[in-house]
Amino acid sequence: MEFMGETVEQAIEKAKHYFGKEEIEYEIVSEKKGLLRNEVIIRAWVVSPESVAKQLVESIVKALGKSGSVYAEMIGDELRISLDGDDLGILIGKHGSFIDTLEGFVRYIIRSRFPEVAHVDIDVMGYKQRRLTQLEDKVKNMVDKVRRLKKPSMMPPMLRWERREVHRIVGEKYPDVESKSLGNEPNRRIQITPKGRGERRGEGNEQT
Repeated sequence: MEFMGETVEQAIEKAKHYFGKEEIEYEIVSEKKGLLRNEVIIRAWVVSPESVAKQLVESIVKALGKSGSVYAEMIGDELRISLDGDDLGILIGKHGSFIDTLEGFVRYIIRSRFPEVAHVDIDVMGYKQRRLTQLEDKVKNMVDKVRRLKKPSMMPPMLRWERREVHRIVGEKYPDVESKSLGNEPNRRIQITPKGRGERRGEGNEQT
């Protein structure tokens, strides 16, 4: 939304009045100086997790010398961000490692400003959706193994977002088993256990 005033401050006040909010962000679209009257036009928007995340990720993409479209939306208490473009492989990294790093950085910035945001999820060029299909197959195979042997089994080390998805898959699809994260980064792993038979000492309920 654009607002006009004789000064930047006047245009900002118009924007605040329109949105009914004191905290807004803006950029100057044009600034003209005349003999009788100055004219400033700004583009303003309400500060939100979506707007902050969009600007933050766009600046990172630009700093890497890339270009693409960034979309952000809140679904419940989760902020979902997606990036689309033709040459964004650098933002994925080897086996999705850069996505994990980027997600952690953005999550720290967003939650420090908007503590009501519980999770931040970032996908680049649909990489996570493709990886999710692989994770579902891996979980199914592991659950079949646990059921067959009737004892816990450990999955390979995974990135934080992958572990979160595995916990979700187990919780939604396999009620007779449970999952726990064990170990330290970068070798943190998920153990899948027949329900009621997991180790209790020192494990807690942390699931990422």
